[in-house]
Amino acid sequence: MSEQIEALKVRVESSKLVKPLYKGEPSWADLCIPLSVFDKITCNNYMAVIYAFEPTSPSNSDIEKGLATALSEYREWAGRLREDARGEPVILLNDSGARFVEASSDAVLDRTVLLGSNFLVAWGLATRGLPMGPHPLHDRGAFIPRNPPCVEFEHRGVEFKPKNASDTENLPLTADIARGLDERITSHIRISVDGRARLRPPVPDEYFGNLVLWAFPRAKVGDLVNKPLQFAAALVREGITRLDDGYYRSFIDFASSEKVKEEGLEATAEVHERVMSPNLEAHSWLRFPFRDVDFGGGNPFLFMPTYTREEGLLFLMPSAIGDGSIEVYVSSLEHNVAPFKQLCNLLD
Repeated sequence: MSEQIEALKVRVESSKLVKPLYKGEPSWADLCIPLSVFDKITCNNYMAVIYAFEPTSPSNSDIEKGLATALSEYREWAGRLREDARGEPVILLNDSGARFVEASSDAVLDRTVLLGSNFLVAWGLATRGLPMGPHPLHDRGAFIPRNPPCVEFEHRGVEFKPKNASDTENLPLTADIARGLDERITSHIRISVDGRARLRPPVPDEYFGNLVLWAFPRAKVGDLVNKPLQFAAALVREGITRLDDGYYRSFIDFASSEKVKEEGLEATAEVHERVMSPNLEAHSWLRFPFRDVDFGGGNPFLFMPTYTREEGLLFLMPSAIGDGSIEVYVSSLEHNVAPFKQLCNLLD
């Protein structure tokens, strides 16, 4: 567990749009890429992350040129979200560019401070003048419904809800010891589950798109408090295991059907509440290649999510020191920090 680092005072020196840099002509221009069913139902948030490197890193101009080269492979980052003639969301590959900001700070990042992705690894390789690989897979048309479709699971109230329904009406409730909730409450935790290895055949890790659904383990708060930790772990494992190839295929069939529009359903992923208590949402970033990012000065000595306004988010990630340990970031209200620390000490 890591405590929040004191906010840094940062001065913006410059801000510009960086466009893809091609060796030749791009293979296509102004192409509209339709979003997959997984892109459409995921939450629409901006999540910023921090990487910190030793001062032997390359110049900002080299990093900027590396970004332009990486964008030639990851054109979606330089494109824009639009709607097609039917009102469906698409990515317009118009090479408008990605925002590149140069900033400075007088603050010092301590190496001992405890604590993203294939694109950043490619950016680092491009900055160092090395070939980018493996190349991303862009085919969002791979998730087509079966013929005939076979919806074997209930997706209403899970991935979809009626429009204008409150966030708490269909989303699960979560409780913990740290928040001091009534033990009679039924508690749920919402866990993001990557479907790449769960679909048959598996989808390669290089697929450049969303492929996440959610598991919703539940239990009485009293059981979570009074039973061994293995009880909660077994519930989480059971909930995640349920999301197999059959479940993902069932979701694809339902999400691709006309029932979603006919019934006026919308995705449940978008939560508008800033305080989730008694809810909790967990994300595992354990498979992200954090330590593979290298712009020429070595691997990062620190990786962490930035400040988030939503209370109740939990992130699991490998330690930046590379010893195989796991670090957990929890966004919490100030008055819940002390009991949470006490609970963590009891579990040590």
